[in-house]
Amino acid sequence: MFFRIIILTMLFLMTGASAGYASVLSMKGETRDLPVNFTAKALSSDDVKQTVTAVGDVELMQGKQILRADRIVYHLNEDRVEATGNVSLLDESGDVHFAEAVELHNNMKDGFVRELLSLLADGSRFTAGEARRENDGKRTVMVDATYTVCRVCEADPHPLWQIKADKVVHDADTKKVNYKNARLELMGMPVAYSPIFSHPDPTLKRKSGFLRPEYGWTTELGTHLKVGYYYDIAPNRDMTLQVEPTALAGTLVEGEWRERFKNGKLQINVSTANSDRKEEDGRVETSRQRGHIVAEGLFDLNDMWRSGVSFSRSTDKEYLRLYDISRENVLNSQIYAERFSGRDYSRISAFGFQDVRLGVRPDQPYIFPMMEHTMIGEPNSLLGGRWQIGASALGLVRDSDSQDVQRASVTAGWERRDVSSLGLVTVAALDGRGDVYGVQNSDAADIDPALDSNPETVRGMVTASVISSYPMVRPMRRSQIIIEPSVGVSVSPMVNEKNDIIPNEDSIDIQFDTNNLFSENRYPGIDRQEDGGRLNYGVKAGWYGDDGRYGRIFLGQSYRFYGDMIFPEGSGLEDRHSDFVGQIKIGLSKYMDVDYRFQLDNDTLATRRHEIQAGGGNDRFRLEGRYLYTAAVAGTGFTESRQQIQTGGTYNITKSWKFRASGLMDLGDQPGLRNASTGIDYSDECFTFSVMGSRNVADEASGDDETKLIMRIGLRSIGEFSAPEILLGGDQLIKPPGK
Repeated sequence: MFFRIIILTMLFLMTGASAGYASVLSMKGETRDLPVNFTAKALSSDDVKQTVTAVGDVELMQGKQILRADRIVYHLNEDRVEATGNVSLLDESGDVHFAEAVELHNNMKDGFVRELLSLLADGSRFTAGEARRENDGKRTVMVDATYTVCRVCEADPHPLWQIKADKVVHDADTKKVNYKNARLELMGMPVAYSPIFSHPDPTLKRKSGFLRPEYGWTTELGTHLKVGYYYDIAPNRDMTLQVEPTALAGTLVEGEWRERFKNGKLQINVSTANSDRKEEDGRVETSRQRGHIVAEGLFDLNDMWRSGVSFSRSTDKEYLRLYDISRENVLNSQIYAERFSGRDYSRISAFGFQDVRLGVRPDQPYIFPMMEHTMIGEPNSLLGGRWQIGASALGLVRDSDSQDVQRASVTAGWERRDVSSLGLVTVAALDGRGDVYGVQNSDAADIDPALDSNPETVRGMVTASVISSYPMVRPMRRSQIIIEPSVGVSVSPMVNEKNDIIPNEDSIDIQFDTNNLFSENRYPGIDRQEDGGRLNYGVKAGWYGDDGRYGRIFLGQSYRFYGDMIFPEGSGLEDRHSDFVGQIKIGLSKYMDVDYRFQLDNDTLATRRHEIQAGGGNDRFRLEGRYLYTAAVAGTGFTESRQQIQTGGTYNITKSWKFRASGLMDLGDQPGLRNASTGIDYSDECFTFSVMGSRNVADEASGDDETKLIMRIGLRSIGEFSAPEILLGGDQLIKPPGK
């Protein structure tokens, strides 16, 4: 289209031209009108040869396209254009093309270019001694071609890497680029060669073909090689098949199916292998057929309803980690449907779980059904506040002779927020709920035979609460100080006398901190409700600079007016006066940030929990760390204190080189290193290189006890090449075969 405009411009100028002549035309293109600017020092025509010639700083501009040349000749009879001498073209995408000579014919569809250099907008470049466009512009052939994304300077004409080829052919119909005698050069030295090589062109998002092989060696698998094939079935459907023979653990076969529908999507991953299986007690079961499946789907039913399904299953606990398929501890399967309508939300679902952690674990229940529906009113829609109504139902089903639970609940609430003329902020709330429970094979009856093994009970409660805070602000020259005391009161009837009947399925793990100090219920779930009267109070103080720096501190406590001590020992809420909880946060721009949370015994101020996350550095160095200590909480499964420290850091040695390291250390009852890693990276505009080593410490039966060494080389826009992974089991120093 652009060269058609050039011809028409020249024909227009044949009526009269002189040195320095300039004209602006409006030519109608296929989709829009585009003005054309044309300048040249001289313009002439030859009636005998039927040519039009423009000479001297010839420049044509259309939109964002600019063509420059020393000389342009149009052959009228042959419909052929020649541009010679410092030819350059800036196209609409920002790419710049240079050539010594350009010749176009066949309505400008076909042509020839000599000594081509293209600088693309993404920073890459290619060259060719000659380039031809054939078959009505559908086939492009380049001879003596190179490609790179590295910068090239006159002092050193060799880029860090480039691909050279005797011949490169791009077929627009098949969307394929073919190379003949392709060579990969690093700093001018050839390092790889392929007589034929091909890949899809950039306009094609995907194409069937073999995947890059992966290879390595581990103590559990031995030498292994993974090869795969990607099959592009249709625009909305594809499949991948991979085969991984191993020396010690059979042959792993993996498959993936992906498909998109008009109203949804589906993805299925499966694998299988025949290999020995190591049990937790040290036994080895030989020649077992093992495998896994993961399936996920999501479908829109209409404008308000959608449904989904996910299914994850493995034949045994070790399989997924052994073959490095997944590191999940619990596999989750579910099917659900949900509805969105304004502020209303509805959902019905069913869940299944598979625990793949080592050790004796409690039976995971099936959840069927789980239903919920919530409705939220508009602001100020009821007595100046907002109302909320909800209903839910839950069924937990286990294997025979194990505890099953059914629960139905209804909730209603109202909340209003007011700010007085003096700045006092008050939030008043009224919440009510009712729960109906049915239990079969009660665990509590196994402990106390006097209890009914199949109880049914009803529980109801109403909670009224008021929280008031009074923020006080003192402006300073370049900052401000804010002090905000807060007090909250919650009152509800005594309902926990039925705790021996109602099983506790969702309120076991209790953590008392600043986030739930003012909550009406400090239990994380529904099965346990905080009753009685309680007073919550705290104070927050902070300094905030105009430049974004800040420092703030919060300290609070809770007091129960009456009622039994319903929280477990160690939770911080077992006494009338709760433990003190607090938080200190400091932010000094990018140079330092600290977040420290703590829980102190209400009588002795002894530490119950410390949790600190901190990071700091500058443009060259960054160090981050996390320390956690928490005491045991009775009845939660954490019967021992936990203590660990995790650190990580990076150091930019130069603009291109970076060093990184991280580690996790257990400081509890069984201290020791849990994992550590270190590595060094190099990166510039066209090349990446990294070496990384890591050590994980776990039970051998988990398949996660290993030391890993990995080296990667990446060529921007081409791909990444990985050296073999060398994995060392335990403390053994094992070399690859033949070394």
